[in-house]
Amino acid sequence: MRKNIKSLTIFSVLAVAAIIFISITAFSTQSINVLGTSQVTNTKSGTEVALLSSEMNDYENQVASMINNIRVDNGLNAIAADRVLNEVAGIRSADLINRNYFSHYTPEGTNVFDVMRDNGVSYRYAGENLAQSAPASIGTPEGFINAWVNSPTHLANILRPQYTKIGVSMVEVDSRRVVTTVFTN
Repeated sequence: MRKNIKSLTIFSVLAVAAIIFISITAFSTQSINVLGTSQVTNTKSGTEVALLSSEMNDYENQVASMINNIRVDNGLNAIAADRVLNEVAGIRSADLINRNYFSHYTPEGTNVFDVMRDNGVSYRYAGENLAQSAPASIGTPEGFINAWVNSPTHLANILRPQYTKIGVSMVEVDSRRVVTTVFTN
């Protein structure tokens, strides 16, 4: 009897937790979502959203600086902003916004590594972290960085010692903000 009560209690706690999670998920109008890729080793569009320039704006510089602070705090070298990687990140962010999806793969099945290849980027190690927020205003640099740091795959991408370059792009339309970070060696 005692074993049945213990099992029933554990089941009840799990059921309540599931209901709370579903309630938060179903009724929350504010969210930050993140996606991070694994690294790739030994690998070598036109958009509606206008890309500001190949240089990072203040928001993007904050994201890159925060990533560098995390790297340095963990005994790694800071990584340098790269003009072409900023363009690659911009292409990715604009595509995610313009075609209203959130994935490392386009609807056609291509990914950031295809965009890098199309833009003449060669690398031995590369990765991509994505984040989006709705409403856009909750997608602060700190909010996205915290989400990435609290995700093992994103943090692993940030802390990959082989990376020496970064590109960052933030695109916002209506109530949605997307940030793409691209890393290479």
